[in-house]
Amino acid sequence: MVCVRVVCVRAAWIPVSAPLNAPVVRPAWRVVAEDVVPLPAGTPLGRQVAPLLRNLTLATGTGWASLWLPEQADSPTEQPWAPVDAVPTAAIRAGTARAVAVHDGQGQTGALLIGNHSGHPPARVPGELLDQTADCVTVLLREARAVSAAQERIAEAQALVADAVRIESDLVEVLEAERLRLAGWMLTGATRRLEEVTRHYEAFADAVDGAGGVDRVDRVDADPGRLAAVLADLRRAVDVLIEEFREVVRAVHPVALRAWGASEALRDLEGRLARPVRRSGDLGRRVGWEVESGVYHAVAAVLDALPAGDGPELAVHYTRSDGRFAVRVTDPVGVASAVRAALAPDARRLAALGGGLRVEVDAAGGLEIHLWLPERLSGSQR
Repeated sequence: MVCVRVVCVRAAWIPVSAPLNAPVVRPAWRVVAEDVVPLPAGTPLGRQVAPLLRNLTLATGTGWASLWLPEQADSPTEQPWAPVDAVPTAAIRAGTARAVAVHDGQGQTGALLIGNHSGHPPARVPGELLDQTADCVTVLLREARAVSAAQERIAEAQALVADAVRIESDLVEVLEAERLRLAGWMLTGATRRLEEVTRHYEAFADAVDGAGGVDRVDRVDADPGRLAAVLADLRRAVDVLIEEFREVVRAVHPVALRAWGASEALRDLEGRLARPVRRSGDLGRRVGWEVESGVYHAVAAVLDALPAGDGPELAVHYTRSDGRFAVRVTDPVGVASAVRAALAPDARRLAALGGGLRVEVDAAGGLEIHLWLPERLSGSQR
């Protein structure tokens, strides 16, 4: 009975003992065609090599044949292949008579070991058969490495598909949140301001009617002061409506961002805040529009989430290193839970773009908001 086994001693052994009644020895290529090719896909390497070793064993008469493989390294291109004369002593069986290197290109991938059992004459195998077997083993090893590499690529592709699905889901949620925010302003903020303008206009119209109409506002009993005050209120209401509309347009598509880049656009944004801002650091040279827009809108969202109106100074620090942009915003009076809730959609958006956002409480009880984004948007640098 033929026995196939694998023993690990800093290497892989695939030895085969000689059967008592040996059939005719065949050329190595014929063994592959008749015994190896019919094996189903996914057959372990040991079972594929076994017919070739069995054939060599038959050729030895009463000896044995083994395949020695060094330990596998992390990368198929960086294997610690030892020369055939450096096969570890622990890997050499008693009675080894000959070792033949198995090459793949310029490198050695293993060794065929031929030997005899104690009390039997030295094993002798034709050199041509040894060379053929070594070549066939090389092909099988190459195929095994190719299959292993393909499986790794398939696993990587599956992971990328899962990432793509997750990122797409995150982006859909973020886009929906942004749409609702803009729609909310258009439907509530703009409507409220238009109602204020309408109310002031009606008050002005009533004041004009009370003065005898537009053609009679210069009559003696008219009150110019009241008309001027009502008109000033109307004008202020219109100015507020226009300014808020400009703020929304500027937030969605700031002109300074296209013209000057994220750094200067953020400087302009910081200058328009009610609270003072202490700025430090730098974002460096300009990059692609998508990245600059991502950094700008992320910082703008953080500043918008912090308490408005009069308050202590905000500190904003910009850095750029290791292929990513990073911003740290410090607020002595912010409330962590409220800021986290307000920035949840932005955190998902940054994560989908390969960045991130984190809200922390410092030792003094203030807030530190950290956000980062890679220089190149791939969605994989989390």
